Amino acid sequence: MNADEIFIDWLDLRQDHAYTHAMRQAGTVYAGHPEFIGGVRATGKEVEAVTEDGKVYYLLSSNTGDKCGFKTLPGRREGSHATSVLLHSDGRNVRISGNVGRLDRPDNLWNYAWNDTLHLANVECRAHGLPAFSHGENVLRETISEDDRRKGVSPWKWTGAVVNELHVTRNWYAGSDALAVEIMRDMQGRRLARVSKSAFGNESVSFGMPNKKGQRLHRGVVCYRKGPEMLAHAKGDDAKAAVKQSQEYQMAMDLGLVRVEVKCGALYLRGKNLRYTGDITMAKLIALYNAETAPLLLARSDNSVRLVADMPRQLRMSALSWIDGRDLRCLLSERTWKRHRKALLEYGLDVSEPRRLDGRPNAEEALQRMLDALPQHSLKPLAAPEWYGLPELRAA
Repeated sequence: MNADEIFIDWLDLRQDHAYTHAMRQAGTVYAGHPEFIGGVRATGKEVEAVTEDGKVYYLLSSNTGDKCGFKTLPGRREGSHATSVLLHSDGRNVRISGNVGRLDRPDNLWNYAWNDTLHLANVECRAHGLPAFSHGENVLRETISEDDRRKGVSPWKWTGAVVNELHVTRNWYAGSDALAVEIMRDMQGRRLARVSKSAFGNESVSFGMPNKKGQRLHRGVVCYRKGPEMLAHAKGDDAKAAVKQSQEYQMAMDLGLVRVEVKCGALYLRGKNLRYTGDITMAKLIALYNAETAPLLLARSDNSVRLVADMPRQLRMSALSWIDGRDLRCLLSERTWKRHRKALLEYGLDVSEPRRLDGRPNAEEALQRMLDALPQHSLKPLAAPEWYGLPELRAA
């Protein structure tokens, strides 16, 4: 099966089947479906095991005080190659969370599109005797809040499955792993409006965090080098050695594969009218991905920042200030200026007088030569090679 260039790398779905049933068959009672849970979390201090109907539920203490409450935990469907998804059923609600396209696969260099990913989620549900996720019916809301009206949320809703989280992903390549490192440095110097940023060495950078109140993801864009990420997920020396010998890892390192991923939470999806599976199409997800990643992928790189990236920290601001045309004698003490001038000469920058920005000779030509000598990098979309294929889908 051919891999899609833009694909789904994670999803979290939930459906209240009793509500869906009631909307379709008014006046009848939903008979329920099997439970599938992995334990119970207790909010009290005691930790014990409870056996009920032949099942053992482990009570995990959160040490929150004397009040005692219980919450069922999702079961884990363990697959081969250390893969798993979380599945939960209380006889009415069904929820699945994880990378269902990755299950039983050694890698997820590419993955499935939306419809196939939803199909795989239903395969897992059916395999455990649970009802599949469905769109339900499209009905008019009884009320709509002013906030929803202002955001353009549709007055129509679906009675079926809702999406709590969705990751839309695409692979890009820089040309080599060294250029991919340059890309990550450049990404780490950029900003997105009203979005926080976190960087982790030369391996990844993320824009957007969960909101603090409910710790739920709203929206995020994550960029990372896929080769190091594949190694990080391998547990143990043998597993890491196997990854290094794989064709997928070699391709990721040789091409400088960079993955750019858009993570969408429930609130964000609601504002985009993509909260219900009945509203989602791959075309809509592709348009969303392109809109969210454009500020990063289409922005011009700041070569001056790249030029000073390897300088000692105390010299970077002096170098950048001089490149911007400022007179360092006015910014630094005489002693510091002499020390910085001598150190920057070793990097090819003569900051003895302000850099001219009017095109007249000074150190302009030398600076331009240094900028031109930097490795030229840009990200290009990477399609799956002919030898890479996805497993054929099983019937749900």
